[in-house]
Amino acid sequence: MSFLFLLALEALFRRFTPDGLRFQAWNSERMMQTLSLRELREEPVRSLWYLHIQPPLLDVFRAVLAWVHGALDSAALVDAVDRWTYVAWALVFAATVTLVFAWVYRLAGRPAAIVGAGVTALHPGALAFATLLDSTAASALAFLWFCFELWKLKREGGSIARLAAASLVLFFVRSIFQWPFFLLVALCLVLRSVPLRRVGRYLAVVTLFAGPYVAKQLALFGTSMTSTFDGLNLCRAIGQGEPDLGGVRLPPHVLPASLPSPSSAAVLRQDEKLGGYYNYNHLDALRYSVGLKYVCRRALLEQPLSVTLASFAENASLYGEPSSRYQPHVLVDRLPWREPLDFVFSSPMLWLLLLVTGVPALKRLEDRAAWLRVAGLVLPVLFVVVVSILFEKGENMRFKYFIEPVLLVFLCVEGSRLAARVLARFSTDAVPVKPHDSSVVR
Repeated sequence: MSFLFLLALEALFRRFTPDGLRFQAWNSERMMQTLSLRELREEPVRSLWYLHIQPPLLDVFRAVLAWVHGALDSAALVDAVDRWTYVAWALVFAATVTLVFAWVYRLAGRPAAIVGAGVTALHPGALAFATLLDSTAASALAFLWFCFELWKLKREGGSIARLAAASLVLFFVRSIFQWPFFLLVALCLVLRSVPLRRVGRYLAVVTLFAGPYVAKQLALFGTSMTSTFDGLNLCRAIGQGEPDLGGVRLPPHVLPASLPSPSSAAVLRQDEKLGGYYNYNHLDALRYSVGLKYVCRRALLEQPLSVTLASFAENASLYGEPSSRYQPHVLVDRLPWREPLDFVFSSPMLWLLLLVTGVPALKRLEDRAAWLRVAGLVLPVLFVVVVSILFEKGENMRFKYFIEPVLLVFLCVEGSRLAARVLARFSTDAVPVKPHDSSVVR
């Protein structure tokens, strides 16, 4: 139903789009984190091998679409890939709604699950990112799945293999979930009293699949992180913007000693992608990013702490804005329910709702072990929040959407508990409210 709902909305509002297709200003070629469809069509394996700006899964998907539509000219190829990306993201949207329903249903029953699924389907941020041609919607679904598997692990049907699979999808889809995230997950498993043998099995599985990729990136580019979530993000986050390195004298050891030859792949040497958009996978862009890491380290040592903290405060303020306000949007800007839901999913109302529902949930914790189990669930969410504030400026509200489906599950479950208690208290024939067999905070 939610899949058809989104397709119907797209069909209804597409007449308002400037080009008859896209609901936001950017096509997929303009996205900073994508490779050009020209190279993905002409040399897909080589292009993906020498990708350094972003994890590869989005461009693997785009490469498949480029191969399917390989006979089209450049403009038609971009349109075809973007059109089928919308269909894929509609499936991601439907899967997100379904998983929210399933998780809330297990904890709070059908009425709360229907509310959760309905709010997810109507959420302006969910609709905005299901019609944005990057991987934000897929990242939010993957994080929701990861949190579900982490919560489920100590229950019937829990699986280390599925938790590892969800972690790996995050690793190969989104830059903020790089290899340190696996170590955080291992800590979370320990906090949740998972036997060390199972923790070791988790680390072994993710290392088996992610380890070779990290080693390849180190060997080729001298970094284990993606370059777009590196120096550029750090400089912007602390208020340095995008400095010009022309006047900066970099020490000899800063830039990589050896990099692949530009002749190795077109994605390393082509200045522009289709449509004339800059290719951030160019080797010069990598050198620029590495140089910015040095500039950032020096700025952190030299600029007053108050300046850095003021920049982080600005980032936090941006993080609290409605996620749907990331860009002007032909569809979302016309939704009659946008304002009330944006109000709920932004500062200060979202934080107030989490406080009102979170305090009673924490009061139910009985001992230190229960607190540690909760910490094991909350840490990944806090990780996303902290990284989104300390390592980004400008798109912070978009990063907030990564955790919004998870927060909605919590609000529905705990809100259902709170509503039941309030109704029981004011009912003349009130009966004690039984606690649920399971809790989202255990």
